[in-house]
Amino acid sequence: MKSFLKAAISSVKKLYAYSGHSPKVLAKRIYGIARREGARGIINRSMLWLYLSGVKPRNHTQWTKLYPYPEVSSDNKETMKVSIIVPNYNHAPYLRKRLESIYNQTYTNIEVILLDDCSSDDSRSILNDFRNRYPSITRCYFNDVNSGGVFHQWAKGFEIAKGDLIWIAESDDYCSDNFLKELVIPFSNQAVRIAFCRTVFIEGSTNQEVWNSESFLADLKVNIWSQPFLASANALTQNAWVVKNIIPNVSGAVFRHPRELDLLNDQTWKSLRLCGDWIFYLAIARGGLVGYSPTPTNFYRQHARNTSVLAQREAIYYREHAIVRQYLERYYALDQAHFERQHDQLYRHWCIHHGLSNKTEFEQYYNAHPDVQPQNRQGLNIAIVTYALIGGGGETLPLMLANLLHQRGHSVIVINFKQFPSEPAVRKMLHAEIPLLDLDNLPLLDAIVQDMNLEIIHSHHAWVDMTIAALLVHNTYTKHVVTMHGMYEMMTPELYASLHTNLNNVDQFIFTAEKNLSVFSEEFTAGRSFIRINNAVTAGSYSPVDRHDLGIGSADFVLCMVARGIADKGWQEAIEATLLANTDSPRKIHLLLIGDGEEPERLAPKYAGNEVIHFLGFQPQVRAYFACADIGFIPSRFQGESFPLVLIDCLMTGKPVLASNIGEINQMLATNAGLAGLVFDLNNWQIPIESLAKLIREIANDLAHYEDLVNKVKAAAQKFDPNRMAEDYERVYINLIKEATNVTIPSTPT
Repeated sequence: MKSFLKAAISSVKKLYAYSGHSPKVLAKRIYGIARREGARGIINRSMLWLYLSGVKPRNHTQWTKLYPYPEVSSDNKETMKVSIIVPNYNHAPYLRKRLESIYNQTYTNIEVILLDDCSSDDSRSILNDFRNRYPSITRCYFNDVNSGGVFHQWAKGFEIAKGDLIWIAESDDYCSDNFLKELVIPFSNQAVRIAFCRTVFIEGSTNQEVWNSESFLADLKVNIWSQPFLASANALTQNAWVVKNIIPNVSGAVFRHPRELDLLNDQTWKSLRLCGDWIFYLAIARGGLVGYSPTPTNFYRQHARNTSVLAQREAIYYREHAIVRQYLERYYALDQAHFERQHDQLYRHWCIHHGLSNKTEFEQYYNAHPDVQPQNRQGLNIAIVTYALIGGGGETLPLMLANLLHQRGHSVIVINFKQFPSEPAVRKMLHAEIPLLDLDNLPLLDAIVQDMNLEIIHSHHAWVDMTIAALLVHNTYTKHVVTMHGMYEMMTPELYASLHTNLNNVDQFIFTAEKNLSVFSEEFTAGRSFIRINNAVTAGSYSPVDRHDLGIGSADFVLCMVARGIADKGWQEAIEATLLANTDSPRKIHLLLIGDGEEPERLAPKYAGNEVIHFLGFQPQVRAYFACADIGFIPSRFQGESFPLVLIDCLMTGKPVLASNIGEINQMLATNAGLAGLVFDLNNWQIPIESLAKLIREIANDLAHYEDLVNKVKAAAQKFDPNRMAEDYERVYINLIKEATNVTIPSTPT
């Protein structure tokens, strides 16, 4: 307690010094944080100062306690749609009970996809009966020829499914009515990839209980099955999943829609008879969280002549376990001790059926089969950390990078420090298969990083950089990479002097503009590696906004400005320059203003009704507006401006850019034939409105000059290759983890 109070007093003194020893400035800063971010922002910043003053976070070691299980809401809106896929083949005797347990679910936001794989019994008439009884939520798809394997039916169901979540309800099983209601709950945590429940194994024809999942999992000696929990796929695999499949059958699980899961095109996986579902769970859970609830029950029917039961005595059972090991090696960072547990468990199973004198034969199937070769791990375990899911290059580039790294085969999770409410359109930028963890309790970061076995943690915001450096001060395994986006140049000397020592823990700094380095002293940069990597943006489809819908004539000239809503981005000056340019212009000039925040809120009422000034607020697809305009507009006087992504967005629509000559803007527009746009100099960090207005007027009315700029855009845009950016970051990661020689990186996707 004394050490805590001492650290608290020390942190207050530092914060007071940072505020220039002014109580008024200190109060203003605290008020500003509270206004923008509420109590959470004040708590988070206080936490950081305490850690910098010597108070360290508690060590959390219970791997099922790191991630709070979501609370059950009494006003559950059922926002997530569940696609229920029923792949049937000759299960007519059990089909009605199965379907009744589906249509009786208390969770109602569902669609039911009934598949039949050319059954020879009465299955189709039963399926059609239920389709007729529930036509609004049911679709039937019947094969005329048997597909030859259950995974083909799974894949067919995935293609048809429209839901956020998938439940494959096998046609001879059934479940409790609260199955979906309970198993949807974990998915309110966006890092959860799959959730499963308690299973009761029943005898085929009598429905009598044979045993249950507690008995089935007892030999793992991880007594966690009596309470609901969330756990990382990594920890769950190391503690249990490496040994045996902890989800007895797919009917007991719900998972996120695997829209682009590479495994679905894997012919080896498709050919498996016994362990394919185990590999599927490992693949879809990789890098994220797994939920478990003992409240609902899945009833798994086992038949006396069941293929999977009979096959457990045959060689295929042991050979497929060896194939599972290959996929475990590919997906997870496991060591020999983990695989020895699987080996020993499987050998005990062998001895039950084959006696103690045949170990050599067992090893031939499990270790020495020619088809079973050791695998390198695919990719690295990477966390991309964001300040918030909001607009801005420093917030959206990390999401683009996460998508690119995921496509290149890495296990990627995005950890959101959630300092502002998430903007839904920005959230949608993140690939659906990438887990997103909203971290409400910052002191847990180090424990979570270790729990997930993260090798790289990559941040893009100065406050986040320093928070991570403070929280991971004792973590020597995970490498911390920082990309600077201009924020460090905006720091006051007091703040930098107080905090820069913690950046000693950063393993690699990435900069996008030479001026990013100006804040660091020679003493700090000596012996440290600073690497330049240019930003890029990924391609995407868009349709230009119709000018008519904006009240703009087809012959008018249009500037498009996309920026955060702060004064230093030049909102006021952009408006004044546009209005001034119109005074003597033969051609009407319009200004599109895209973005939200304090500055547009302040200015919009003042210019309401002005026919050439268009406040459009936040727009998720800015390229549609650049494509509608004639020229992009970046009149920024923001001293942190470095390598603006909106400039690249504009170039990718084929339009030139008019911008202030700061950061790397001039170099970004440069081509062998000249600039793909126009730049103007600031006057002591102020925008020269009159000369800017003249520049706007001239380019709006000089068609030949404008067309010359347009002709240079393609060459400028080609400089920003997102795959090359991803490769550059990948190279940084690999160099930091020299020992990661057993990791394979797939080639760049085309």
